[in-house]
Amino acid sequence: MNKSFFCGLSLFIGIALFSTVEIAGKVIASHATVSPLPMVFARFFVTGILLSLIGLLGYIKRYRQQNGNDASLLKLLTAKDIGVFLLNGFLGIFAALYLFHLGIDMFENASSSAVVFSANALFTCVLAKFINKEELTSRKILAVIIGLIGISCFIFEKGKPTLSTLWAILTMCGAAMLFATSVCITKRVVHKYGPVFFMGMSSLFGSLITLPSAFIVNGGLQLDAIFQALPSMCYMVVVGTMLGYLFYYYGLSGVSAFKASMAFFMKPGLACIFAWLYLGNKMNIWTISGTIIIFLAMLLTLNSKKA
Repeated sequence: MNKSFFCGLSLFIGIALFSTVEIAGKVIASHATVSPLPMVFARFFVTGILLSLIGLLGYIKRYRQQNGNDASLLKLLTAKDIGVFLLNGFLGIFAALYLFHLGIDMFENASSSAVVFSANALFTCVLAKFINKEELTSRKILAVIIGLIGISCFIFEKGKPTLSTLWAILTMCGAAMLFATSVCITKRVVHKYGPVFFMGMSSLFGSLITLPSAFIVNGGLQLDAIFQALPSMCYMVVVGTMLGYLFYYYGLSGVSAFKASMAFFMKPGLACIFAWLYLGNKMNIWTISGTIIIFLAMLLTLNSKKA
């Protein structure tokens, strides 16, 4: 079995774990009110520390392979490296995940938020052309169009179009666009740092950017609320975040940015199943149709040899 197989398997496991995040968010909300900014900090500060430590030795090995075995560790991280971590942390953690958790709260069903967030693949399709120099094929364009049609069905989540649902869709699409940008940045530079160390440092810097905002907007980290929902929060941090990103970023290192993001189209179906089994969420004909259409878009890209 070659690396591409393990990268594909790792990608699937990561997305399966991501598919439980919206459900965990709804469970947490049933026990306590944890605002988006404290939630982002709690998820990614711990994840950042753990993944950075896990990936540090691998990065040191890469650094010496690239610069010579006797290269000084004093230059292990340059100002340019810190800038890359800050940029990815700001876009992919602070901004994207803040909007993501806002969107979860705005949607009625956890499964709906998961489906719309899968739109990050649509943005990746375009962004990868400019950031990663990946070809924008007619098959990719068709997949984008089909995916947008599927996402538009979710404005009928409550049985009829509502302004609140429209705002929820736009908020989650904003999160998806920022996450797609982060995926493209990661694909461009991850070979230098290794997937684990890069995600760890991006998470750490992203969480530290979030910290002052949490104090300004929410008056602190809402530790009392976090402890009220501690078991669910632990699951969110360790399983849904740390392990999810560990598997996803390893898988990302072995496939194109577009394929990695299009694989997110597996997330809606899995999230819908989990939300139905655990939360009893029900889907109407519109949301079921939207999910099926999005799956068709995913299958179209996965059959593309150029994607």
